[in-house]
Amino acid sequence: MNPAWWPARQLQRHPVQKVLACGHRLNPPLFSHVVNFPRLEIPLHGLYRNQIESAGKIVRVDLGPGTALFAPPSCWNLPEWRPGLELLSIFFGRNRLSISLVSARAKNYPQLASQKYSLPRPISGPVPHLLIALTEALAEDETNPALTDLVRALVCCVENLLRKPVTRPSSRAQALLEEIRVFLQSHYQYDITRDSVAAQFGVTPNHLSRLFQTHGRMTFTSYLTHVRIDRAKHLLRNYNLKLDDIAARCGYHDTPYFWHVFKRMTETTPMAYRLKNRSSRAIKSPEENSGAA
Repeated sequence: MNPAWWPARQLQRHPVQKVLACGHRLNPPLFSHVVNFPRLEIPLHGLYRNQIESAGKIVRVDLGPGTALFAPPSCWNLPEWRPGLELLSIFFGRNRLSISLVSARAKNYPQLASQKYSLPRPISGPVPHLLIALTEALAEDETNPALTDLVRALVCCVENLLRKPVTRPSSRAQALLEEIRVFLQSHYQYDITRDSVAAQFGVTPNHLSRLFQTHGRMTFTSYLTHVRIDRAKHLLRNYNLKLDDIAARCGYHDTPYFWHVFKRMTETTPMAYRLKNRSSRAIKSPEENSGAA
């Protein structure tokens, strides 16, 4: 069933004419959005201002209706949330496809989507192939004109999926848990707690805890810690950021505490993990790029 809030009229009035893409070769700024699955963001109303990496440089871009921002896995963007912005956000998670309308509440922080829907991510059909085609087209040329057609086709396929009847409906509790998981995967860098997330989703903290205990494989705190340490591993493997910077980008204000949590979760220290797992494509810091000692 197609949700009544799907913005068909806005998308018809302002079809996607231009696609900007996020990169990942430069250090992600503090509070930037980076997740390990593809994302597509389309402004419906207002101005969507961002910092993204493009052609090896950090640039500021302003997106409005008729433009789209595509982020392949592990690529980042740093949005500036402005009043009046309404954004269609599509997350192609490992198991779920999540669609939401996001509105601006305050600078650099989004209000919880007032409308949201999720369904199992298709493993066959055009959606997986379109995502692969988008990623491969970007690898060849960030300005590839085919990006616009691919994004339009992807949005059309998502709408068609929403129109289909759900053959195996999931429980409301399980669907809510998946929405909260996606939220945590997207906002782990912020100062979020069980109480603040519960307030975002309009449930009590105790109900939130029961969701994770009953339908999840770990507690709320354990899941949030897992997400943050997983992102820390990515940063340690691929970037030469200082430990303080990595801790801050993963939602930890206290670096010694981050060090303690990382060692408890991985049975190794952050620096030992970096030395053992460092990618040959690790991004150098500005000092290393300039040849400084």
